[in-house]
Amino acid sequence: MHPSEKADYKTVLEEQGLKREECTDGTRVKILEEITEWANDRSSDSARVFWLTGQAGSGKTTIAYTIAKRIGEGGNTNQDTVLGGNFFCSRQFQETQAQTRIIPTIAYQLARKCKWFANALHDADKFDAVKHEVTTQMMDLLVGPWQQSEAKQSEATRSPEVPPYLIVIDALDEIEDNAGSMFLHGLLTAINEGNLRGLRFLVTSRPDPKVAALCNSFASKAVCRLQDVPLKEAGLDIETYLKAKLPKLSSSPELAQLVLRAAGLFIYAATAVRYLNLDDSFSTAEQTGRLNELLFKSYKPDSAGDATFLIDILYRQVMRDTFSKLKGSYLTARLRILHTFICTAEPTSTSTVAALVADNDNEAAEAVLHKLHAVLYTQDDRVFWYHASFPDFILDRARIGEDDIAFWCNEPDHHKFLSESCFRVMEIEPSGLRFNMGNITSSFLFDRNNVGLSEQVNKNINAVLRYSSRHWAHHLPLPQSVVTDNLCRCISDFLQVRVLFWIEVMNLLGLRNQCAPILQHARKWVLKVRIVWFELYCNN
Repeated sequence: MHPSEKADYKTVLEEQGLKREECTDGTRVKILEEITEWANDRSSDSARVFWLTGQAGSGKTTIAYTIAKRIGEGGNTNQDTVLGGNFFCSRQFQETQAQTRIIPTIAYQLARKCKWFANALHDADKFDAVKHEVTTQMMDLLVGPWQQSEAKQSEATRSPEVPPYLIVIDALDEIEDNAGSMFLHGLLTAINEGNLRGLRFLVTSRPDPKVAALCNSFASKAVCRLQDVPLKEAGLDIETYLKAKLPKLSSSPELAQLVLRAAGLFIYAATAVRYLNLDDSFSTAEQTGRLNELLFKSYKPDSAGDATFLIDILYRQVMRDTFSKLKGSYLTARLRILHTFICTAEPTSTSTVAALVADNDNEAAEAVLHKLHAVLYTQDDRVFWYHASFPDFILDRARIGEDDIAFWCNEPDHHKFLSESCFRVMEIEPSGLRFNMGNITSSFLFDRNNVGLSEQVNKNINAVLRYSSRHWAHHLPLPQSVVTDNLCRCISDFLQVRVLFWIEVMNLLGLRNQCAPILQHARKWVLKVRIVWFELYCNN
């Protein structure tokens, strides 16, 4: 089934490094009660799908995480519903943004909670559906087995006392290639046509006209729009949150100004908290002074209805504090480190990022991470961002604005840089790709019987070579952005000289099944580049 552990609310915190928090006590009370009441409602006319929508940073994931945790761990009073499955989408990992991983993960989790479904899933024996498109997965791994499990249960077993199963799917907008609305369409169609009695789906996403149109076209839905929550109600929640996180400032007038500045946007409040909590030893006066500086520096006389307007002001201030004193090559080097933190295929260490930007200056990478503590953090030696709105900001030239255009990351250009960096890492001697990376003494010895193999692999294949071997194809830029033949030269050299060494490394890393898809992706990319170049040649 290949379920994604990274997408599970339980392992998000404990093992994978992503930081999630429950709603602060006393906040979001009304919304949490509304969702809980809906989840426990067994009436036949109750909506099967609850869509929670809101602008970036409005708190959707925190609410979804709170619901999943409370129901999953039995922390909700008068609870009837069982958490059947959950998938928290995130752009921080490839598997948590792949729509083809959602249904297999949910089916696996549901089978562990419901023996009737597990038996029907086993009897159907259509596990090859994990390799197919989402519509096939829906029918073979969820709808069909659930219908069979319902049919096999007697009326006495499927009595009103049997609790419904809740499925939580968070952040559809973070599914790759903007496929969230497509996934939701398949889900809603499956629910309506399959009559999945006993299943409830809590789905969250940013406002999307396509998603809104889909929800409006299906009868079995409930909708809560966080952007429609009265500003006074949201302000009271943010005030409660800020007082809990900034106890030294709980009665200060400056905190009241910060509540007003947040304008109902939780990510603004959370980022401000991290900005102000740079040092635990700050006195009340020092923290007040820092807050006054923030309120003054980020002040804008005009206002805008777009929720991103507010957080963009704060992000600009964070970036200016971090980079404004740097000039020339020093600024370029530090920004390249930040852009690499954002563009890597998966969260990685500061040392790996330093090696990818070619200067191996880990102290500079650590300094960037420290300076950007309000928006970035490290866990298990990997760098994460707190909220997707920050990379959205850095990658959007219009949001950064012309005054701060130096901070903007030109994503295609940076992916081109990283792809060339990966090839450079694989070429470097003696730490790059070479024959017999595992120092295997005999070709007649199976890997599983080679006692010292794992030690040799860890010794000879360092972290940056592992990353480069796994993700060089991920960073291949848009063919239209390839205006020189350097990257094509890198690929040609790689295929002629080092591809067999690369396959050996992938095998030693337990990733040999990824070799064919990576090479197929590279082949398609090269063909597209040739077409682009041919068209440019004809036009000139």
